[in-house]
Amino acid sequence: METARLTPREQATTRICQVSSFATELLEIRSKEPSLHVLLIAGNPGIAAFYKDCVEALYENLGGQASITAIGHISHSQKDCEHGRLFSLYEQIDHKVDFIEQELQHSEQPIVLVGHSIGAYIGLEVFKRLQNKIKFIVGLYPFLKMNKSSVTQSAIGYIARY
Repeated sequence: METARLTPREQATTRICQVSSFATELLEIRSKEPSLHVLLIAGNPGIAAFYKDCVEALYENLGGQASITAIGHISHSQKDCEHGRLFSLYEQIDHKVDFIEQELQHSEQPIVLVGHSIGAYIGLEVFKRLQNKIKFIVGLYPFLKMNKSSVTQSAIGYIARY
C-alpha cells in the first residue's frame, strides 16, 4: 500500500544559462547544505524538463542533502533552439564538460553523473575527461554502443539514414 505524502514535494525550477555561448536548458533543485551534486544528463529527446519527476524524486530520496541538476542537449528544446543548427555527439559531450567547468568548478561537493540512455555514453566520456572532479557515474538504461545483431537498432539505423 502506498503512503500519502504529508508534505509537498520540493519543486524543480527551470533556468537557461549560457554554456560555451549556447543557451542551455537546466532543471534543478538546490540543497541549502549539499553533501554532493548530482548531474543528470538527458537521453533522447534531450530535454531537461522531461526529467522533472526524476529530479524531484532524487532530491527527496537523498533527503534534500544533494543539489540535483538535469541538463538538456544543445538545440533540443524551443528554449535553446540555436536557430536549427545540428550538433554532433562530440559537441554535446564538449558541452557537458564545459558546463561542469563553468557552473560547478568551485563546487566543493563531489559530483555524481547520472546518464540516461545516450546520456550514459556522454557521461562516460565526460568522466574520462574530468576524473578529478567526477566521483561516480550511474547509467540508467545506458546506450553505450551499437548492437549490429539487434533488429530494432538496425531498423532505427536504416530509417535514420533517410
